[in-house]
Amino acid sequence: MTMIPKLFQEKIDGSLGKLKAILERVELKILFFTENKFLFPNDFDEDFREHYYKLEISSDGSIFDDQNFDFDVVILCGHLKSEEIFSWKLQNMPRQPFVALWTWDNHHEPILNNRAAMIADAVFPAHWFAHEDMANAATLIAPHLPLCITQWSSVFLASMEEKIASAGRCDKLYGGFFNHVDAKERNGLIASYRDRYPDDHVFTLGLDKRSAYFSFSQEQRLLDWASYKVSVILPLKNDISQRLFDALACGLIPIVPPEFPDLDLVIPHHDQHSLPIVRMENYSVDGIADAHTRALTLFDRDGKQGVVRRHRFARDNHGLRNRIDRLVSLFRPGTAISRVWIDFERGIHIYLT
Repeated sequence: MTMIPKLFQEKIDGSLGKLKAILERVELKILFFTENKFLFPNDFDEDFREHYYKLEISSDGSIFDDQNFDFDVVILCGHLKSEEIFSWKLQNMPRQPFVALWTWDNHHEPILNNRAAMIADAVFPAHWFAHEDMANAATLIAPHLPLCITQWSSVFLASMEEKIASAGRCDKLYGGFFNHVDAKERNGLIASYRDRYPDDHVFTLGLDKRSAYFSFSQEQRLLDWASYKVSVILPLKNDISQRLFDALACGLIPIVPPEFPDLDLVIPHHDQHSLPIVRMENYSVDGIADAHTRALTLFDRDGKQGVVRRHRFARDNHGLRNRIDRLVSLFRPGTAISRVWIDFERGIHIYLT
């Protein structure tokens, strides 16, 4: 019989003790913390005016040094930055909250992710296909919590629906990607595509250019997206990125690679067909071009009705409010997170299911 080392058993028992205490509370106090403040709009809190839990939003690490720090659950966004340090601070407070690490980048840098995961109470993987890279004997692996729309609140998107629906759009393919050093295959494919289709708006940018994009207003960014019909989604490593949901929210038809393991977990087949989301036949320049042609035909067929359908689907189901509601709902009696089972097949994996 496989035994959990004492140190890990004590940590698991502590996490389960926190979970038990939380399940007995009527109203939860939640802290949502991210170091990437630029990802979120100033009106983010508008989406949380009516909810059954108290939510505070912060990107200032000094909040963890406040003597009055008092939260039941801390949702700590994992951006491969200081979450390991923050997790450690949280686990050593007099009033220890349940540390829920939402790993936005668990599809790469597995060692960095695993180090942060071992300190947190539970890990919510944004990319389920790579969740086992973080499995260890000291941490609960919680359900899949995919990425989502963060640059616009659902309140703002609703206010822009008519502008999105009536926007003038071109047939050029749209797709901007950051030039990651570990994305050589993607970078090469984009370079080849640009050589053959230089008039399309498919390009790569250095990571240092990210702030330039976010220097534009919410409306400017949204209307730029809404000036196209079709967007290409090229994951870094099979991951569902935010741009899939951004494209849908702005009414575009996304085209995606043939192998996209998490897509069926996040968007059911019938919705992929009705929105639609178009898959490439193969991961190549020809594959992109063919999917682009098919997507343009579908966009023109459905017109404004299709734009509104995609916009509302993303706005109402895949915003940050939806993800946080999902996470918090799991801390209620009888929900998935209150049931634990242990899988010893591939080492010691402890899952919340």
